[in-house]
Amino acid sequence: MAFPSTSPTAILDEGRGARYRGDPESANPHPQGSEEHALWLRGWQVPDGSQAEAESPEREATAAGRAGTAREGPGRD
Repeated sequence: MAFPSTSPTAILDEGRGARYRGDPESANPHPQGSEEHALWLRGWQVPDGSQAEAESPEREATAAGRAGTAREGPGRD
């Protein structure tokens, strides 16, 4: 197994930086199909990490719990 010469976090940061600069998704410098390409793209697609947090199973469970509570209350059938 080959290890990337750059850390996964650094590659994610490169993708985020590219998005902030306004670079297109096609500016990904890593070979398509590589782990580095996927990491860079993930950083580009989720520049601030909020989408990743929103998709986490823990957050979904918490949101579902709050939604159930919101339906129960005064004036609700």
